[in-house]
Amino acid sequence: MQLSIPNIFCKLLLGCMLPLAAAAQTAPTSFSPREHAWSIGTSTRHLNIKASHDFQVNAFAPYIDVGRGWVRPSWWSLVELSVMLGPNGERLPDSPPLDFIGTGFRFRAGHTMPGQVLRKPHGDWGVELGLEYNEWIARSYQDRLLSSGQNSGSWVVRSRWIFVQPALFYSFWKPPRPQGHKPEWIMTRNEGVVFSLGLSVPIQSEMQATFILGGEKLGLNDHWRGSLAFLSVTSWLGI
Repeated sequence: MQLSIPNIFCKLLLGCMLPLAAAAQTAPTSFSPREHAWSIGTSTRHLNIKASHDFQVNAFAPYIDVGRGWVRPSWWSLVELSVMLGPNGERLPDSPPLDFIGTGFRFRAGHTMPGQVLRKPHGDWGVELGLEYNEWIARSYQDRLLSSGQNSGSWVVRSRWIFVQPALFYSFWKPPRPQGHKPEWIMTRNEGVVFSLGLSVPIQSEMQATFILGGEKLGLNDHWRGSLAFLSVTSWLGI
């Protein structure tokens, strides 16, 4: 049986391609792990702060935190936007009830204890350090009649802070996923949860209050003194 030149060429080409295809199927693939994730969490802060004129706030403030983070074998870092949702109904001397709202930006970084790594099955703990800029506004939405017969209202108290935040954390992580485009590698999942307990230590603070007392508009400039303990829970979402 005679073979034409085109048939011989096709057989030779097929003989060369089959070993290459088999090698591609059996060769191990190596992908670096995914190290980034989005985050959403909540935190509670205990405000224990004072200023002049007997201004004092001793209350709990809830926060919602959203951010972007990075996870390495022994450390993690996170940049967050924080939204303050209280406290509500707080009173300062001669003030009506005040409702607090605010926003802030926070950078956090955590590191495991020496010789330890993240993503162990039974969890990991370590030390954390943060730096935060925060602005609050407390407003009154009603007037108050004082015992002196004067009317107090239109309170606006603005506060600006810069905090250093030392803390301890405990975390649970899932094994890292490789970078790639397989459905199981790119589907949204909870990568881990971090619990943090720490203290917000102010390195700079400012307070400006304006209000109307007895028909006269008054103002006060000062700075807060004190500290804020916090507890936060952060869920890391791989998307």
